Amino acid sequence: MQNRKSLPVLVEIEKRRAVLIPRWRVFLKRFSFWLLAALSVVTGGIAMATAFYVFFDNDFTVDHDTIQQLFIERPFIADIINSIPYVWLAALLLFTLVAFFGFRHTKKGYRYSAPKVIASSLLASLLFSLCLNATDVGGYIHRYLIENVRMYNSLIYANEQRWTNARKGLLGGKVIQIDKVAHIFVLKDFQQRLWSVDFSNAELRPKTRIAPGRFLKITGVTTGTGAFHAISIQNWEKRYNKRKEVQPKKVPLPVKQPAEVL
Repeated sequence: MQNRKSLPVLVEIEKRRAVLIPRWRVFLKRFSFWLLAALSVVTGGIAMATAFYVFFDNDFTVDHDTIQQLFIERPFIADIINSIPYVWLAALLLFTLVAFFGFRHTKKGYRYSAPKVIASSLLASLLFSLCLNATDVGGYIHRYLIENVRMYNSLIYANEQRWTNARKGLLGGKVIQIDKVAHIFVLKDFQQRLWSVDFSNAELRPKTRIAPGRFLKITGVTTGTGAFHAISIQNWEKRYNKRKEVQPKKVPLPVKQPAEVL
């Protein structure tokens, strides 16, 4: 009786020319989907950590002394909206969808609804991003992209863009070399341009130190091509995202040409 019931099954197998799949191949397929889901959660956490850094590194979050100057020509709400790191949020959404796809193709993934899987993926990415922010991983990624990928600058509106506006008296970047005798230091801005900054009469904000490798925010006026006279200088980093200083390569200080006597 049992043989008769199994006969149609055997006929169907023969008809479809089905072959037995090796166990290792089934295991590899399931492992691949789990790996895809896990990697997507990890990359989503990295994207979320970088998004947090980009948004909360803005001056309007804590630095109330410069808010009035920064937003004198831009409405406050509009600037906040522009400061939202949409590119990183889009990356987070993409990785979340990939994680959902990978999990749903696991052995028991079909049992869970889409909202539960997506919410769990976002929660896992959030928890992972908090761990990354404890070591400032998001800040390192953002700063690396700012300094090395030109296209990245056009995709976001971060604090680096605000302080790359020497015409309006805002200059930010990394100190390359300093001449304490002449009260001049060389600064590389976030568009890889070198500036000779005169800080002889500048006001140093509390706990501000001018040294090679330091990132600074400077207010002042341009006095020529590549020349800037500083009025006030402050540290770039806030209390929650201090970075280890990296000593840059020394470059020769720009030499001022003496004025011709008529």
